[in-house]
Amino acid sequence: MQQLLVIGALIILGSLVLTFNRSTQNVNANNYFNTAVIDATASGQSIIESIQTKAFDEQTVLSAVTSAGDLTGVGSLGPDAGESNPLQFDDIDDYDNYTEVDTFQQFGNFSVSVQVNYVQKYSPETISSTPTFIKKIDVTVTNSYLVQPLTLSRIISY
Repeated sequence: MQQLLVIGALIILGSLVLTFNRSTQNVNANNYFNTAVIDATASGQSIIESIQTKAFDEQTVLSAVTSAGDLTGVGSLGPDAGESNPLQFDDIDDYDNYTEVDTFQQFGNFSVSVQVNYVQKYSPETISSTPTFIKKIDVTVTNSYLVQPLTLSRIISY
């Protein structure tokens, strides 16, 4: 009878230890994931803040524009001649198709890519095939610790 009680106690103890270990492992995995999301968000937000300091369009760097038709054409979004890095960019759409790698100590490299598009006035999720006074910036950050890429978006109007 005593042996059965000891065996039962060992089974219960083993079950508790396994449950505790599994719970601790889940908490650690969640902490890693949350920290990776925070790092990815910081990286993406940093790029967005840099972009927001630039002129709306190449045509608005030195003067005002009153017609959307005077803005850079949809097919010409991206860096202008002679602009090869963010220090040379002078307007928002120079960042179109821009990529960089941001390194964090704990989770290594985060790949950051930027897309800039004109969007429709009353439907900012709809990309416009012609210039408008509204641009949408999508910054996508990827890292092996993220379950899926993190995309931050910002709408900027002129």
